[in-house]
Amino acid sequence: MIAGSWIVVASLASGVGTLTLLGRLWRYREKPGAKWFLLSLACQALWSVSYAVSLLVFDETVRLALEVLGWALLAGIAVYFLAFALAYTGRGHLVETPWYRALLTLPAVAVVLLGTNPWHGLVWDEFSVVAIAGLAGTAYELRLWAVVVATGGVLIALLGSLVLFDTVASYGRLYRREAIAVGVSTVPPLSAVIVWLYEIGPVPELNFATVLFLPHIALDAYAFVRSDMFEFHPATRREGERAAIEDLGNPVVVVDEHDRIVTLNAAAESVLGVEKARALTEPLAAFLTDETFAGPDETDRVTVDMDGRRRTYSLATTPLTASGDRLGSTIVLQDITEEIQREQRLQVLNRVVRHNLRNDMTVVRGFAEAANEATDDTEVSELLDTVEGKADDLVDLGEKARAIEGILGADRRATTVELAALLSDAVDDVDADVPIATDVPDVTVTVDADTLRVLCVALVENAVEHGSTSPDSNTRQDAATGQPDETSDERAPVRVTATVRDGGVEIAIADDGPGLPEHERDVLAAGEETDLEHSTGLGLWLASWATRRLGGDLDFEVDDGTTARLWVPVEEDGEQSAA
Repeated sequence: MIAGSWIVVASLASGVGTLTLLGRLWRYREKPGAKWFLLSLACQALWSVSYAVSLLVFDETVRLALEVLGWALLAGIAVYFLAFALAYTGRGHLVETPWYRALLTLPAVAVVLLGTNPWHGLVWDEFSVVAIAGLAGTAYELRLWAVVVATGGVLIALLGSLVLFDTVASYGRLYRREAIAVGVSTVPPLSAVIVWLYEIGPVPELNFATVLFLPHIALDAYAFVRSDMFEFHPATRREGERAAIEDLGNPVVVVDEHDRIVTLNAAAESVLGVEKARALTEPLAAFLTDETFAGPDETDRVTVDMDGRRRTYSLATTPLTASGDRLGSTIVLQDITEEIQREQRLQVLNRVVRHNLRNDMTVVRGFAEAANEATDDTEVSELLDTVEGKADDLVDLGEKARAIEGILGADRRATTVELAALLSDAVDDVDADVPIATDVPDVTVTVDADTLRVLCVALVENAVEHGSTSPDSNTRQDAATGQPDETSDERAPVRVTATVRDGGVEIAIADDGPGLPEHERDVLAAGEETDLEHSTGLGLWLASWATRRLGGDLDFEVDDGTTARLWVPVEEDGEQSAA
């Protein structure tokens, strides 16, 4: 029995194990980096088997051919493994570069140079077959440049491991076990190659890398088969991070702690009017129209000249930190030029229309009232009454528009108020010609009181104007006397109640009218009006917008009248007192 036969057996076992692993991973061949890893495994399997065979071949010509094949396969393992590491971790674009495509030709170059070495002697000299422990080892003297190139091959494989370890540091637990397993798996065979290449060991005529492929295979099998490494790969996250900046429609600029540009996407290049290569390391302020730009943390909007037109952008800034230290900021720019212009137009139109509407309708009402007093014709008087009413409605419409602008456009804060007093004031603000009953607990709350009061006024006005018009709204009779009864809260045409629940206040405003039309509710639910679907006024829109500002909910229940049920979050500061 040959003393070194265990090396042959171990090498053959490495080949079989590698082929088995390759078969198990074949179904993942379309995953990022998988084809390169499969190529690396194919080279590994072929080298393991061919080296096992070469150890039994003492014919120098055949042994030389097998040695050349081994060198070519070793080069293939290195360059294909690095290609796998790059593609798997989301850096596949590097493999498509011309320099790496040239690197992929290294196995073919090795075959040509080593196969023709007997004629030119550029790679090694004095090749011979040496018997070691009954096996056919080899001895030859590598040229210095060949040692350097071989060392480069080792470093290429090592770089692949470092790329995988970088994934551990960058992405943490999600890929940690798999990346560590694959990265560590290269250590045993690489160590054997280094010992053989630099003739460090006692038997430099033998290369034990194929034997040490066995732990390499075991670790790879753990990562790829047991842990499904190709099912979850960091390329998805890295590509997502790249796309989040590069493919985002909004301009994105990353600056350092001194507000110098580190990177920017194509949209930002277009907005700032500069190519990325020229913008890098330049201050962001250099590409802005604003001369008073104080940095992204101090500025919420900037202006930029684009094609002779000035555009305004809002800034959404996210700090970039590491270990508590500020490294810079990610800035997303949002074009708000049209929004600002639209807001300015609306402000001017709103002010002019409200001012003219109030003044002109006051004049119209005055003339109508004067004419009404001067006429004795009943029919004419009725027509003039209608004119006065419509004038009052238009003036009221203008006041509602002013209330909307004043409440929703202002920066308001929560204050502490008595709920009963707030709702009482809201009811008093309504010019009602029907009784309004209230049932409100004595509780103190913290809320945006002004907005809540205007909201309640709008809902009570709607109940009084539209909800108390049923035939029996004002003719409720006492069961005993048969006379109208307006003293009972339960029988009042409009009823306002409040309860404290679920960290907020629920206010219900009920009436006995015909019910809020379904198309009105549909418009509020849709949040927009059309030519066919629109509200009859601003009151309900004011209620809807104010509710949204307060962070509450507003629902309408229609059943023998309408109940507007409002819930708004509040901080309860006082206990409810006994009635």
